[in-house]
Amino acid sequence: MNPKECMIIDLQHEGSKQMFITERIRWIKQLDNGSYRVSFRGSPSRFYTYSSRRLCYITHPKRIELEDRGLFVRNRRVRDVTEILLFARGEQMYYRIYDGNGCAQNLHHGEVYITRMPIAHGGGSLWSYLMRIAQETGLSSEDGANILVRQYSLVDLMRDNVPLAQYLGDKTPLAQYKRPDRVYYPFGCNGSQMDAVVAALTHQVSFIQGPPGTGKTQTILNIIANLLLKGKSILVVSNNNTAVENVVEKLQSEGLGFLVAQLGSRVNKQAFIAQQEGEYPKLEGWELSRPSTASAQVCSAYEVVSRAFEDQTRIAQLRAEKEALQCEVKYYDQLQEEDAEVQNWLQRARASKLMKLLSLCRRMAEQGRQFGYWMRLRWSLVLGWRAFGLLRTELNQMAKILERAYYISRRLEIEREIEAATERLRRVDLAGRLQELTSASLSLLKHELASRYRGGVRPTFRLQDIKAHSEDFLQEYPIVVSTTYMARGCISPDEVFDYVIMDEASQVDLTTGVLALASARNAVIVGDDMQLPNVVGREEALALEAIADTYQIKECYDPRHNSFLSSSAEVFRGAPVTLLREHYRCHPRIIEFCNQRFYGGRLIPMTIDSGEEDVLRVIQTAKGNHARGHLNKREVEVITREVIPHLSTSGSVGVITPYRAQAQAINTALGREVASTVHKYQGRECDTIIMSLTDNTPTTFSDDANLLNVAISRAKKSLYIVATGNDLPPMSNLAQLIDYTRYHNFEVTESRLRSVFDLLYQQYTAERMDYLASHPVPAGEQLSERLLYEALEEALSRLHGWGSLAVLTHYPLGRLLADLSPLDEEERTFVQSPLSHVDFLIYNRLTRKPLIALEVDGWSYHQGSTTQRYRDGLKDQILTKYALTPLRLSTTDYVTAETLAETLSTRLRVLSSPSTSAEGALQCDGDRAAVVSTPSV
Repeated sequence: MNPKECMIIDLQHEGSKQMFITERIRWIKQLDNGSYRVSFRGSPSRFYTYSSRRLCYITHPKRIELEDRGLFVRNRRVRDVTEILLFARGEQMYYRIYDGNGCAQNLHHGEVYITRMPIAHGGGSLWSYLMRIAQETGLSSEDGANILVRQYSLVDLMRDNVPLAQYLGDKTPLAQYKRPDRVYYPFGCNGSQMDAVVAALTHQVSFIQGPPGTGKTQTILNIIANLLLKGKSILVVSNNNTAVENVVEKLQSEGLGFLVAQLGSRVNKQAFIAQQEGEYPKLEGWELSRPSTASAQVCSAYEVVSRAFEDQTRIAQLRAEKEALQCEVKYYDQLQEEDAEVQNWLQRARASKLMKLLSLCRRMAEQGRQFGYWMRLRWSLVLGWRAFGLLRTELNQMAKILERAYYISRRLEIEREIEAATERLRRVDLAGRLQELTSASLSLLKHELASRYRGGVRPTFRLQDIKAHSEDFLQEYPIVVSTTYMARGCISPDEVFDYVIMDEASQVDLTTGVLALASARNAVIVGDDMQLPNVVGREEALALEAIADTYQIKECYDPRHNSFLSSSAEVFRGAPVTLLREHYRCHPRIIEFCNQRFYGGRLIPMTIDSGEEDVLRVIQTAKGNHARGHLNKREVEVITREVIPHLSTSGSVGVITPYRAQAQAINTALGREVASTVHKYQGRECDTIIMSLTDNTPTTFSDDANLLNVAISRAKKSLYIVATGNDLPPMSNLAQLIDYTRYHNFEVTESRLRSVFDLLYQQYTAERMDYLASHPVPAGEQLSERLLYEALEEALSRLHGWGSLAVLTHYPLGRLLADLSPLDEEERTFVQSPLSHVDFLIYNRLTRKPLIALEVDGWSYHQGSTTQRYRDGLKDQILTKYALTPLRLSTTDYVTAETLAETLSTRLRVLSSPSTSAEGALQCDGDRAAVVSTPSV
């Protein structure tokens, strides 16, 4: 048989070297019934018959020309190739590859990969651009060579099955994989961590957003465990040594350290070579007599645990709502309205029914109507017979009764729901089943590793062997740890890892991160764009600017404005992003600021608020310019004389400041190392954190959202903020933090506006919108209240950096204005009327402060009524005195969410201005919202 003309495969031995039998056969013929008559070279006089299910006989191969493409066999680049033959029949495909010595290798098509084109071609000038940056910004080694350029030279540009290809512009979709039959969690888990692990195993590229205290290291460990079970090689990289050290330490604590090679720099490689053990660790105790039992335990526990996590999450959410509700009720009670009597019998009613009645009550008051007999009777059937008499009450008085009853009813509902969910968790024994899932998963992992790494002599490697024999090396050490900078140089340039996991990706510059994308066929990118980004120095920024002027690149590839995390998230838009929501570190009142301000309220605090005192405290110095440069001696004195002596002697204490000079001054005054910059504290935590903001007024650095997020989230039990007593820009992050703290501490502040009753009026707004959805808009009025509400919500979602803003509808003026002394008698009477309200109120859910009022003028009602126009002018006059000059829209206007966002953004920028008072700014901002003649919302 001529092996260049035919290929014969014994399908009974498929998957082994014995499957290819072409060279062993002297003669073959296919019979009429489809079977084959075969004679072997070793016994030419004997003939054998094989069915077509046993033998596969393929002729007329296709010759493959590589040209400028690459050939990879079992993930390794093969360079010395003279001829490639593809034998194919239907889905059966096999290769015969000849090298320069004339030797042939037979391979199943799954073992062979031929690239489409060099990835540098797909990226056009992008690769040249990245190389230029490497040349300009890379660090130099002792011999003067550019380390980054050297790493770039190791990238195989022929290999297009790594995510770098798509990053550079290859339009091939990222790969997706079938979900494994079982997913293992030997390091524990929660609901969102489960989702993150599954996404990593089923997608070529996946993102994990890991806010502080959400267990991203635990998630990474579970991903590693599942990849180990599948026999995969893993590269773990980060620019932050602490991040990868945490992973290594956790693996070592479970006895898995023998699988890890800490490489990267030459020093690390030499240390690894020196500490190799010549024998495998003793793993006899890891082998299971009945692994099927442990596998069944994993399956059973997983089903229970995954369902129970829903209850656990719901309990945490309900606790947070209850704490917010109790805080709001306390403010509500401070109004001391004697006529807002408590009707205890109403607490048995569902909160949703009370809110529906409250909404009806206010609509009837607007229309000048009272409850009739039949309506009273109908509500009596809903709420009980006492409602018949209640509905005779004056409508304004009844609204106050219903508001107070709503708070009580909702609190009781929350408590009952918590109790029911807690009982369900008790019955399924979540803690016990989670431990079972963890223990059984770990046992199966160790069992598999014990069978793979049996005792005896273990191969040792010299430094040069790591690259020369990378395949053998990764069999022994499937987990390699490195800095991102040195990622591509860990193993042979002809091979890549199965997976790369990058931690703290927000601190990795995109030029370095590219090396990670070139180092593995799959990538898991872990980070948080709300934590500290990579820092670009001034000289480097100038060099990058000059390079950017030369190349026409998209914004997402500019390292001056993007970390690797933000850049890759923009490029890989189709990749799944999993937010780790459950937070375990900080007291709920501490992390809730970060949650609402920086994470859009998506986090779920799993810690419990037990009513502790001194969780949040603000200490402001006397007004004045106490800071000199980056040193504020007044704040140093406050910390050493007023804060530290007040603290309990138990628990760890840390002081965080934006500046090294301030940290050094504090340490000198205290006589011990306790203060440091925010950058040094990332990855750390303390029971008590003291923040020294230092500046006389917030700067773009000291008020940076990422910096404050990291600083605040270091505190486990209590947070003390030491800051200037000077007036602050009201929308600065520091001002928000101070206002948030004062709100939750019930500290009296001099304000003519009340805190917004968020929980109550959010529900009222939802009920009103439900009502309006079922009632048509009057003829001739294009812009309905409901549609404008939806447009406002969409507009707020478009305002980057303003995630804590929300909108309410029909907010009573009497609830909004606290100090009526600026008003004359007519204005005061108008405010106290139950009919007076703000059509839409935009406010800060974080601080509960009202920000922007917006009024909608119905054409037929407002333009046709002199009385209504007078009332509109009176309302504008009143609100202007409280720095809430309203924006006005007509129902005949055509508006879009985009134009509303632009209008609101303009108003908010004025509010945020440090040089303009909010009241003066609002008065000069005009009283009409920007509108455009575009299709209506």
